[in-house]
Amino acid sequence: MAQNTLTTEPSMAAFQRGLPADLINLHSSHPAPLSAQQLAHITRLDFAAISHALSQDYAPVIGGEELRRAIVTAHYEVIDHDDILTTCGAQEALFITMQALLQQGDHVVCLTPIFEPLYQQAKMAGAQVETVPLLADSQWTIDWPALRQAVTDSTRLVIINFPHNPIGCHISDKELTDLVNLCHQHDCWLLSDEVFRGLEHQTKTRLPAAVDCYDKAISIAVMSKAYGMPALRLGWIACRQQQMRDRIITVKRHLSICGSRLDETVAQQLLPHSAKIFNHHRQQLSKNRRQLADSLQYLPHLQVHLPAAGATCFVRLQANQKAAAVTGDDFARQLARQQGLLVLPNSCFITDTPGFRLSIADAAMADHYPQLMIDP
Repeated sequence: MAQNTLTTEPSMAAFQRGLPADLINLHSSHPAPLSAQQLAHITRLDFAAISHALSQDYAPVIGGEELRRAIVTAHYEVIDHDDILTTCGAQEALFITMQALLQQGDHVVCLTPIFEPLYQQAKMAGAQVETVPLLADSQWTIDWPALRQAVTDSTRLVIINFPHNPIGCHISDKELTDLVNLCHQHDCWLLSDEVFRGLEHQTKTRLPAAVDCYDKAISIAVMSKAYGMPALRLGWIACRQQQMRDRIITVKRHLSICGSRLDETVAQQLLPHSAKIFNHHRQQLSKNRRQLADSLQYLPHLQVHLPAAGATCFVRLQANQKAAAVTGDDFARQLARQQGLLVLPNSCFITDTPGFRLSIADAAMADHYPQLMIDP
């Protein structure tokens, strides 16, 4: 694959060019955004009072101290607030981390399917990225022999994303320990995209943050995904090593420099209510998961390993003996034109397994599950 640059169009954007306008979005990865009224009901916060107390000055480059303390209290057990650096969303967090961590020719290993920027931005930094496919026929489990063969003493970075986007699968505490031990054995970094941590469909399956488990792990999170608040352009990087944090800060100074005071102030007030917010989303996700399971009984051309976490799943296309196989791209394009529905095909997630990402985010989306079919 050719070297990616900042002018390389993301596959998600490229796929949507030429499709009809006003499609119904069935691919979004975040839960249904909460309204101001819902937030006020869940948190009992007075958002008008918050806005009146807002400073109009620049926020600190690393994020306000009270905000970083709130992040640590809500998400971490081992690290300190000084190990946190806030960013303008998770995309900036990924970009500046890759730029700070990687050099031309570095060896990177990632699991596929994968949220494309995790792969693409490592390529942009000059890395040689080796992919290890998850085992689709074994409920998307890790292919441990292949992963252990891929990670060597020359590996600079291993990238993971659990709870997983787009699949919605998760790993066990033992598997996380095995991943950490594998990285420790080869003295390589571990980048853990944890933007859906908190949206485990069963709370007992929530794992520790990777950064709490390994001193060369970097955990990334954001307000837009598990919290369902994409209007707050606030993400963060958790990293224990001061030298690496200094490199990340240097890269950030070339981009946003600092975040929005408004976003930081609101997020700081919401973080203590994380459990309540996650629980609200979890209830809706569970309803939609059941509705999807019911709909699949009448959609024999589709196969889904129902998600264990997050707000998406990966729908595989079943081969039809009476008709030629349909690719994920072809199915998604025909679905857009025939049904007015937008899903993103497997090509957007660096996998050859025919299928597409489907959201289980809100009730309005779930009502369209029976329409996930196309005419021959």
